[in-house]
Amino acid sequence: MSFTINTNVASLQAQYYLNQTQQFQNQTINEVTSGLRIVNSGDDPSGLAIANGYRSNEAVLTQGIQNANDGLSQLQIADGGISNISQLLDSARTLATEAASGTFTGDRSVLNQQFQSVIQEINRQAQSIGLNQGGSMAQALNVFIGGGQASGNITATENGTVSVNLANATVDAKSLGLEGVQAQGAAGTDIGDGSATSVQNILSNSANAASINNDTTNFIFTGPGFTNADGSDKVDVAVNLNGVTDANTLVAAINQAIQNAGNGSSQQATAFKNANITASVVTDSEGREQLAFSSPNTAFQVQGADQVATAVLGNFATAGQPEGNVANVSAVGSQAYAAPAANETVNMQITGMGVNGSAGDITVNLPTTVTTAAGAAAAINAGIAANSALAATGVQAVALTNGKIELVNGAGNSFQVQTAGDVSNALGFGSWVNSNGVTPGAGTFEYNSITAVGASNAKTQDLQVSLNGGAAIDLGLLTGTGTEATDLATLNAAFQGNASTRAAGMEAIDNGGNIEITASSGENFRLNFYGGSGDAFGFGASATGAAASTAGVTGSYAAPDSVASAGAQQSMNASGTDVYQFTGITDPNASQTVTLTAVDASGNQHTLNVTLNSTNASNLDQAVNTINNAILASNDATLQTMAAFKQENNAGTAEGIRFMSANTSFSISLGASPNNVGVADGSTGLTGGTVLASQVNGTGATANISNVASAQSAVNALGTAVTTLGSAQAQVGIGENNFTYAINLAQSQLTNFQAAESQIRDADLAQESANLTKSQIMLQAGVAALAQANSAPQQVLSLLQH
Repeated sequence: MSFTINTNVASLQAQYYLNQTQQFQNQTINEVTSGLRIVNSGDDPSGLAIANGYRSNEAVLTQGIQNANDGLSQLQIADGGISNISQLLDSARTLATEAASGTFTGDRSVLNQQFQSVIQEINRQAQSIGLNQGGSMAQALNVFIGGGQASGNITATENGTVSVNLANATVDAKSLGLEGVQAQGAAGTDIGDGSATSVQNILSNSANAASINNDTTNFIFTGPGFTNADGSDKVDVAVNLNGVTDANTLVAAINQAIQNAGNGSSQQATAFKNANITASVVTDSEGREQLAFSSPNTAFQVQGADQVATAVLGNFATAGQPEGNVANVSAVGSQAYAAPAANETVNMQITGMGVNGSAGDITVNLPTTVTTAAGAAAAINAGIAANSALAATGVQAVALTNGKIELVNGAGNSFQVQTAGDVSNALGFGSWVNSNGVTPGAGTFEYNSITAVGASNAKTQDLQVSLNGGAAIDLGLLTGTGTEATDLATLNAAFQGNASTRAAGMEAIDNGGNIEITASSGENFRLNFYGGSGDAFGFGASATGAAASTAGVTGSYAAPDSVASAGAQQSMNASGTDVYQFTGITDPNASQTVTLTAVDASGNQHTLNVTLNSTNASNLDQAVNTINNAILASNDATLQTMAAFKQENNAGTAEGIRFMSANTSFSISLGASPNNVGVADGSTGLTGGTVLASQVNGTGATANISNVASAQSAVNALGTAVTTLGSAQAQVGIGENNFTYAINLAQSQLTNFQAAESQIRDADLAQESANLTKSQIMLQAGVAALAQANSAPQQVLSLLQH
């Protein structure tokens, strides 16, 4: 054993252990005074990370539980409000049941006033709890609570979120089917007793009576799924007028007829029945009565098919007089009939009404001996009779007193008249030549090549072209020289100078010394030679009476007489509310895409693209049918609330297309098309514009109990409303349960997270108190040992003293 004084190993060791004991005591004091096992991150880095994660989850769950409790409170408020509305429905149903009794002798108007006040209170309470359409609670509510775990494609946030969709749980009167759309007779008119235009006076008017058969007036209804055999969207409702003496008995007869029409076995009848359309009499602020039709769930249009029906809808030939507007659609020749100079065989094509293209072709024989408009009309009718498809539509030709010829059909049956071979324009529908050329004779309506019958001459002649029955293209006054090569160049320059004829590949070529006009695209065309000084190109001199002509004459109404349901969403133009303009697509190379986008109750968009072309949109009926069939075939309930309607423009001069939906907002995009054919903006006449959003077209109707029929309808509607309300309340109840379940789970998670964090973070005070005692003893012992170790070198000095 050696003794040193430079290095006191024992002291150094004692200092080291004393320092460890001091640190141990300090750590123990920190844990005892803080109550935490982990005071500094270095105490347990991994444990601290885990504990901090638990603490963060606890913060999320604490607020999440508060969120869920807030949501639960809102749903409980809504639940209480729905219970109140349920009681209001009971009151309304009691009133409706009372008014629906045929033995009720009181004043139904008083009952109806009380009934309407109940409906208004339903709306007020629905708005108060946020469950009206567009209300603050009428949406998908997502409440983040926390505690979720990621799994597969589901994130932790998604798993920790409770969703309650109340978008379809609205309980205002419209959602319950107690408010809907209404088509009402013309404002300011009066069919009530004592009026010059009362129902009694309308029925006794001789012109009105002459327009109906078997004491039956007819209304035409159009709407989603109301499709009959001719391909247009409509249902004919025949109303027996026996026993009708005033507005109330008229309403009763109409409602019976509507019921009969809906009881049919067809799918269309079922769709009409499901629309639940009812007639009623409404009284304006001046006490004037008008006929009204209402539906709680379906946008529709109603039109009078005869003068009685148009009159009771308030559409009179003369204001204040009981005679109704003539409801027929008619196409009138441009001039009085004049017998042709030579016998003519005219090709006439009548399309629309479910008859398309060549299916509407007839032959009209016009010998020079037919000298009167009546004789010409008879010749046309003979041709119609020989065409079973046209004969079934009911279209007929008549001679007017001014000598013109008119083709006429019933309301809702729009059509177009085109001719070829009437080179002298005897009928007034145009001097277009058939495949026989300017020389009168039998030929085809259209052709893709036609050859001159002689050589060209130094003359002038005007030329028009119609491609596939499309609009007239006027190439102007052309000059012949008698030199074929030069004249071919003149014609080809004219064809190349127009975009449509250029695209059709129209060309003038030599055919054995005569000029032949062809279309390399294979498109059919018609030519009209008129004016000028003679036969310029060998097709013959313009016949006497030949003139610039429209390609065809479209039938129109004398005045607008259809009534669209107010309170519905309707299509809009870029400027104004007129109908969309429609031009038939006749060019096989042309097409248009119409895009419909509807928004459901949750705010989701549903889109449908409908392509229109020459095979499915050559006329208005065909286009409307194509669009509506595409909507039905989509199997999309949101889109199927929409429909395309034929409707007169504001001027009453032509029919166009109107889109409507009872409840769903929508937008329309009218794709670009050549020459703006197809569906075009009614204010600009252009296709390819901006997306056009719908707007509500006025105020709709509320269920009423003003008469027996409407009261019975109200009873049924209220029964449905009770079911609808129950479904809405069930959705709210499901939400309440979901929140309660989520709160219970979150509270359990919160408790367990806190316990887990405590196990990691909190100090065991029993153990720490023992450690504190231990550290104190060790510290005292260490100090004593260090003192002893420090004194050891001094003892070495004793060796030096001897």
